[in-house]
Amino acid sequence: MSLQRCAMPEAPTPCASTAPAWRLVVLSSLPGIRSAEGHWLLPAKFVNGMKQYVERWNGTVVVGLQAGHEPSGDLDNRQWNPSELPFEVRIVDFRELAGNGGPLLRRSILLVTPNHLLYGLGQRCREQGGLLVANTELTLTTQLQIARSVHGWGLSLLKTRLWLLLNHRRALAEIRSAQGLQCNGTPTFEAFGRHNPTPLLYFDNRVVSELCATPKEIEARCEALSRRRRLRLMYSGRLHPIKGVDHLVPLARRLRDRNIDFELRIAGDGPLQATLEAQIAQHGLHEQVRLLGTLDFHDQLMPMLRQEIDLFVCPHLQGDPSCTYLETLCAGVPIVGYANEAWRGLQRLSSAGRVCALGRPGALADEIEGLSTNLDALKALAMSAREFAIQHVFEVEFERRIVHLQRLCEAAELRT
Repeated sequence: MSLQRCAMPEAPTPCASTAPAWRLVVLSSLPGIRSAEGHWLLPAKFVNGMKQYVERWNGTVVVGLQAGHEPSGDLDNRQWNPSELPFEVRIVDFRELAGNGGPLLRRSILLVTPNHLLYGLGQRCREQGGLLVANTELTLTTQLQIARSVHGWGLSLLKTRLWLLLNHRRALAEIRSAQGLQCNGTPTFEAFGRHNPTPLLYFDNRVVSELCATPKEIEARCEALSRRRRLRLMYSGRLHPIKGVDHLVPLARRLRDRNIDFELRIAGDGPLQATLEAQIAQHGLHEQVRLLGTLDFHDQLMPMLRQEIDLFVCPHLQGDPSCTYLETLCAGVPIVGYANEAWRGLQRLSSAGRVCALGRPGALADEIEGLSTNLDALKALAMSAREFAIQHVFEVEFERRIVHLQRLCEAAELRT
């Protein structure tokens, strides 16, 4: 599907009529774990996200979880008294719901990430007066890339690839059956948008407009760079092989070998932290590369990006639609990154950075070297980053998603 009509969308005006009194049901992959006291174990980030739906939705909001016993790995998990939650939490048997439906579907619009246990839900919704909206993030290509990173080469990978290929066909059928489709990032919009009558492209992120860089901040940053000529680079995110973090030290070595004056700040934690520390020491890169640990998003990371970073390095080897992209652009910081599906599509829309050959630190070094000697080009990229990002801040993108759901409900009302 063409991205032209979605390239620079305006913030939508909410529908003139009030939203129909449809129930919004979010089926989540989180495990449904309830204590003996009746408290739900949920991540704070998830609860805060659901509160955004409650504030904007004209009707009841329900979260459906499958019964579980093993907590998710979320660091912000905590117990919630149901009275603290402005939405209802229910245990739902996904397979039973998709196979036979039930009262939960009647006059409900269900927002669902494709799940093999839920295939058939679109048809049940049609039969029982509900609406299904698929929410997609990962293409088959990205799923296969992730599988290769997790399983390596061998029988386990072969089995996983076969399952993913077969599952993809069923996922496409369910997307065709759904009444709506919301695509986080360009990859699934391009792959799946043509299979659904009402697709929406959005970019998930946590940045409200007040956190965005101002033109003055970008000007000051560029002026400081022109005086000191030391390029300030940054990577933030999980220190995991799937994110290409093991390419950062080879990149730094290439930049040093080319006599480029730079510093590279690496924020985050993960399984490669000790490896990075050892490599920095082994290659004598202490003057150029610093590990910062995990930074608070609002109080540390965003201010640092806005005021102190000239260029973001993104060596992601697979195309999941990481919030990192939009959040970096909101800071007015251009990105030099590998040509995975997510960054390739976003760069095409935003003109906010450079795309390099996948898996080649030398290609990243080439682009960084070129920009280090062309500060006018770097400034233009920074301004483009901000211009694009302010049109896609959290409140704009979330409102677009809510309006999309409202209009699907209104269209269903007109058909009855």
